[in-house]
Amino acid sequence: MADSTSFNPEVLQAAKVLPRPKKPAAKGPGPARLVAWIAIPLLGAVAIAPMAMLLNQEARSMTVLAASDAEIVNLFAAGWSADSDPDYLETLAELSLTLPKPDLASAEAAARAAIAADPSRAHVWARLAWLETQKTNGKVNAAVLDALSRSMDACPLCDQELIAWRFNFVLANWTSVPDPLRRRAFEHADLLRWIGPNAEFLAEMRVKARQNGIPFDAYRAAVETPVRTWDIVADTARPRA
Repeated sequence: MADSTSFNPEVLQAAKVLPRPKKPAAKGPGPARLVAWIAIPLLGAVAIAPMAMLLNQEARSMTVLAASDAEIVNLFAAGWSADSDPDYLETLAELSLTLPKPDLASAEAAARAAIAADPSRAHVWARLAWLETQKTNGKVNAAVLDALSRSMDACPLCDQELIAWRFNFVLANWTSVPDPLRRRAFEHADLLRWIGPNAEFLAEMRVKARQNGIPFDAYRAAVETPVRTWDIVADTARPRA
């Protein structure tokens, strides 16, 4: 914007007597303007549609969370295999395990439908790893290891509770877990040393590991820590867009 204090007073005075331009005669909207008027509402509807869909999906998940045990059972009985909303499917998988009599088959079916819709669901992959052990009397097989590995791939460091669960799972099944997955679990769990109230949990894991002959300290010492305290401080101090 120009600085009005630098204007020449004579130019300003002359401008007062200049004739004002006449307004053009009113005309109806031309074809191009008509198209623009029609397009603007359509573009607005297109922009709003994804938001409306997300709100609808969230509302469905919240409705299921508030459902009674009987209503959850009825949902599975009514059939939902054609549903493609991963949030809804993941919620169903979770709730089917909280029933008075956990429905493991429905939990697995809903979980597999959820990852088919969205393979990045790290919590669902972890749940599938556990569900697989329930079919093998607690034994770890190739399907368990695959699901555990996919959970690590999808969410290496994004959730403290998930990191802790996987770490505990690896330690509990130490002899059946390949060394690369053991080291990944230790690497991810090392983040817990730097953030959150995890000291008690890590101390408990260390005691249990040593009681079962697991070289906890040696594995932790070998970890190339993916994040340090100064990284966390720098990240939290960085302004958000």
